[in-house]
Amino acid sequence: MRGAAALGGRRGESRCLYPAPMLKVRLMPGPTVPRHAADALADIASDYHRFGYVVVASPFGHAEVAQWRRECDRLWALPGTQEASEFRVDLRDTLDGRRVPERLDPVIDASPVFAELSRDERILRVARALLGEDVVLFKDKLIVKTPGTLGYRTHQDFSYIAFLGFPGDRQLAISVAVDTTTKENGAIEVFPGHHTNLLPPAADDEFLVDESVLDPTSVVTVPVEPGDLLIFHSLCPHRSRPNHTDKPRRLLFFTYNAISAGDHYETYYRLGKP
Repeated sequence: MRGAAALGGRRGESRCLYPAPMLKVRLMPGPTVPRHAADALADIASDYHRFGYVVVASPFGHAEVAQWRRECDRLWALPGTQEASEFRVDLRDTLDGRRVPERLDPVIDASPVFAELSRDERILRVARALLGEDVVLFKDKLIVKTPGTLGYRTHQDFSYIAFLGFPGDRQLAISVAVDTTTKENGAIEVFPGHHTNLLPPAADDEFLVDESVLDPTSVVTVPVEPGDLLIFHSLCPHRSRPNHTDKPRRLLFFTYNAISAGDHYETYYRLGKP
């Protein structure tokens, strides 16, 4: 059972009011993605709050990234990883009409390496600086976008969990790049400056964004290198395209709540990953 169905209500009931009128806003960070060294916390916070996302240049060494890649290979080879019946395994459609395993969610209970990474101070200090208080892990996943796997339509992460009752600005996601991401292999794309409200939903899915309220020329593709952190606000609209290359694109995602928003980790997974 997913989401508020398990709580006796619809997930959409706690949506923020839509601002009126809805205007197409173009707010771009210029010709380059906002990117800073890991110790530039003031600059990281400034761009995060302005644009709704920011990239932190890798604070990790080559040996650490190599360890993550070995761990991804180990996890992807485990018995059950390719089984749709496994709770942690989520499937995704491909360009040729197949459905293939695409993510392990959760992942840290199966991986001491990634569990340790989720508690790494190089990540937590940035999360604390952006949320302004201590943080607690909300969810974790490994996405393995194999060749030909489709991406995701534009959405705001908070729309799926708004029913939990905390404000959207009390949560952020940190994507840790295991591989280089490009437009060709399905790098994340964001719409900067739309992270203050839940946007109107798409006609065919209440948890996706109606893209007619967004300026299509404002979308920013965010390529990252191994070890980079792409951090985005829970209300930042984002999407991704298919992987058109012959290699997988692997990203770890750690989503953190401000401690004032509460620890919902067990609830989130008990409800079936809404």
